[in-house]
Amino acid sequence: MPQAEESARAGERIYPPFLTPPAEPLSLPGYFLAFVRNPLGATPAIIYREWTYTYRDRITYVADPARIKRILLDDFTEFPKTIIERYVFSKLLGRGILTAHGPEWRWQRQAAAPLFRPAEIQRYAPVMTAAAEAAIEDWRQLAPGAVRYVDRDTTRATFGVIADTMLHSRDPAVTEALERAHRDYLLPLSWPGVYGALGLPGWLPFPRKAARRRAEIDMRQSVGNLVRRRRAGADDRDDLMSRLLNAKDPESGQSMGDEQMVDNLLTFLLAGHETSAKSLAWMLYLVALSPEWEERLLAEVRRVAGDEPIGAEHAGRLTDVAMFIKEGMRLYPPISSLARVATRDVDLDGTPVKKDGIIVMPIFAIHRHRKLWEDPARFDPERFSPEREAQQVRYQYLPFGAGPRVCIGASFAMLEATILLASFVRAARFKVPDGHVPVPLSRIALQPKGGMPLEVTLRT
Repeated sequence: MPQAEESARAGERIYPPFLTPPAEPLSLPGYFLAFVRNPLGATPAIIYREWTYTYRDRITYVADPARIKRILLDDFTEFPKTIIERYVFSKLLGRGILTAHGPEWRWQRQAAAPLFRPAEIQRYAPVMTAAAEAAIEDWRQLAPGAVRYVDRDTTRATFGVIADTMLHSRDPAVTEALERAHRDYLLPLSWPGVYGALGLPGWLPFPRKAARRRAEIDMRQSVGNLVRRRRAGADDRDDLMSRLLNAKDPESGQSMGDEQMVDNLLTFLLAGHETSAKSLAWMLYLVALSPEWEERLLAEVRRVAGDEPIGAEHAGRLTDVAMFIKEGMRLYPPISSLARVATRDVDLDGTPVKKDGIIVMPIFAIHRHRKLWEDPARFDPERFSPEREAQQVRYQYLPFGAGPRVCIGASFAMLEATILLASFVRAARFKVPDGHVPVPLSRIALQPKGGMPLEVTLRT
């Protein structure tokens, strides 16, 4: 089984841990077992150095930016999302913006897009600041150097942000359902994923399948109750829920029913805050790993914001923080891979893909690819200085995907990460406990297996 390598330091160069890929192609049973344990462990080593690799004539890995552009942008209608999404998400997210196709996807995307315009996103900054301050206030109760699972803090903070900006609600039933979902829905996620990848029937059993189904039912019921209460009340709040309730399909004139509302709200609640939470946990780990950058970030935050609460007016001037975040998402991308299916036999610039063949774009590997990045395993935020970032090929860096189905909340997530990370670094110091090596685990988001314990000490 692939293992996480310990971080290493060569002079001032830092090499954070990652999951060592299998050196040779795995047998079908080996692939199955590796995928179930951790999909990153099934990704072949060859795709970290070559542009394509096809596994058993069924799964084609693609790391070439030119081919990825064709799949995600130029010919994206010929490469829709795969059966994997239907296996993994269909019962929970139904036909929402993440899982729908064609006109059904397009009008939902158009309905939600105005909420994520730059001017709208700026309005959410005070909520993000408050979430950061609430987490810091919790840390004030700790003894200096106490070990804290900061991924739990970042999860609470990002859930508070999305609940207050998207729903204006912190219904305890929703909070409890989401907490259960992490244990019962996310952890067994790779089982339906591998069933979809290998074309196995969805009715096959797997561990904790019944608990996963109960978690789906609980989440849909709790969010459905929110939707029904909003429909029944005279509420003029301008949030995601109200906008989706009022949206109409431009072709049919139909609005969303309760089920489709639940599909979309759960997409934002689960996928949105989970990815942001785990990304922030990885960034705090990188802060703890690189004291030189910790001091650099601290100096910039103090120079730009002083002692003021960090808000939208500061975010655009926190250039070092932005570089740090982008490099953090390169090494530990929020989503570890994207998958599409070929609707016909196709030649991808010399790589044949059969009709119904699965195409995997392994973002974790692309972000560490030898042909795309200099010294790719090294932690180096300077890669994203304006001069060096301008030299990058668009499709070599995919933390939010790309093309028409690029993450609709990318700008929201960047502002949130900037405010929270800057607030945390200014307030506290972080240290990796002796002997701890986080293992990247691919679920909905790329998370540290078992959590992210760090020693936290508030600055005086």
